[in-house]
Amino acid sequence: MRKLEVLNKAVLQSACKTETTRNCESRFLHRLHCVLLVAEGSSCYQIAAWFGEHPCTVERWVHYFQEYGVEGLKDEQKTGRPRKIRDDQLKRLQGEVSKNPFELGYDQNGWGGKLLQTHLQRRYDIELSVRQCQRLLNQLRRNASSHAALSQ
Repeated sequence: MRKLEVLNKAVLQSACKTETTRNCESRFLHRLHCVLLVAEGSSCYQIAAWFGEHPCTVERWVHYFQEYGVEGLKDEQKTGRPRKIRDDQLKRLQGEVSKNPFELGYDQNGWGGKLLQTHLQRRYDIELSVRQCQRLLNQLRRNASSHAALSQ
């Protein structure tokens, strides 16, 4: 049997990493696949190198599988502080930041963290730091661009 060669392994690893972080199901399937490769005789170090993971991460997945079965590879519910902005508000905000701020009565031409902070305070009575608003803007822009790509 002839051995196949991949010309650009780094691009393949990067694509794999991107796709496996897309959602809970893809992360779960990635973990399951890695554990299967260990079960088939590959080492955690080999698998980590193939997929750009840390060997301890792969070892932890194997341990979780041994301890809890398939359920051990699923994402856990995240605990922490509840979000300040509800889903319906976030959806409305998505539409608002897709407009020029002039249309909403502001004297700026583009959205920034400070303007979003002001907008959230005025429109939704939500207080976030400028840095949180910058992150939120980036998230909203990513959502808008992925939505636009899907609708084409």
